[in-house]
Amino acid sequence: MSRTILIIAPALAAEPIANALREELDAAVEVAPQRRAGLAALRRTEYSLVLLEESLAELDPRGADLLYQNAGAAPVLELNFVISKAPRIVRQARSALAHRVQDGVKARAAAIVELRNELSASLTGILLESELALREASPSQAPKLKNLVELAGTLRNRLRA
Repeated sequence: MSRTILIIAPALAAEPIANALREELDAAVEVAPQRRAGLAALRRTEYSLVLLEESLAELDPRGADLLYQNAGAAPVLELNFVISKAPRIVRQARSALAHRVQDGVKARAAAIVELRNELSASLTGILLESELALREASPSQAPKLKNLVELAGTLRNRLRA
């Protein structure tokens, strides 16, 4: 999976961090020097992670809220790039990216379980209805309904496996 990181911070502070992230995390990193450029980047590209210089967020809280809203599924980390050194930011970015992957795995697993349960319930209904119809079927309809009962039963068993 390709990792793309957006850094919203003045270029002077962002470049050493961007280089460290590229090297350590093998990530594509884009730098937006101010909030408006960051917002434009978020609107045109989906990112795995957004790093925001906390001073930009403090100066314009409403603008920061817009960044969070437009980040989509990407986690946003507010960091002080002056105080935090590259190794610390790399660790935090690595952790945030790992959490995002874990959240995605959990969400997919939950969706699979939900879909499996819905399909199983529908197939159980089809199976019961077709078994009832088979009991009342005429001799000419019975082979077709028997085949339908077998197909529904096979599908339900495959879903359970």
